[in-house]
Amino acid sequence: MKRIAVFAGPSLPPEHRAPIEGVVYLPSARRGDLLDAVDNYDAILLIDGVFQEDLAPSPKEVLQACRECAFFGAASLGALRAVECAPYGAHACGAIARWYANGTIDGDDEVAVVFDPKTQRALSVPMVNVRYFLYAAQRRNLIDPVEAERAALQAREVFYADRTWDDVFDTMPRRNKNRLYELARYADLKALDARFALRCVARWAGVKSKRSEETVRIAR
Repeated sequence: MKRIAVFAGPSLPPEHRAPIEGVVYLPSARRGDLLDAVDNYDAILLIDGVFQEDLAPSPKEVLQACRECAFFGAASLGALRAVECAPYGAHACGAIARWYANGTIDGDDEVAVVFDPKTQRALSVPMVNVRYFLYAAQRRNLIDPVEAERAALQAREVFYADRTWDDVFDTMPRRNKNRLYELARYADLKALDARFALRCVARWAGVKSKRSEETVRIAR
């Protein structure tokens, strides 16, 4: 049985951590955590890392981890680091990683949030979720491209730790307001990517989740 270390925080709160054979869930990664894990695990899935309050795993640390075991990254800091180290064997999973890879986004603050250390729930809204929401709203003809761009620019100007959905809806048109609010409830791209990455790692290890997970459609 392969042993897999999954470093997760607000992108995959405890109630969404499916029990999977061989998987051990660890807190958001700090500098040095990945190198500590390579001696005890066959694979690492990096989802969340610390931000500002401590040092996050560096690209150099991820590169070293890639040399020692299978490395997967998704959803948050994991997506950024996996894309940076993809030429050296890191596996980048999900839509957010693709956005980093194709240049749609480039800053680590795109995925940064503040969160409750007890519940691991996010207390602010990451910019990638705002972008995903605006993309989905346009696809449903609830807003037009000009409105989407204006909302994105305003949300981007808000400091990541202070950003809320109110900052997005301040620029939204009055029409379709209720449908937009409902759509925002499900616009958690980080969570979708985190669950997708778990399934990728489980397939790599040849194991199945002990409980079925809903099928999600991720914007690519």
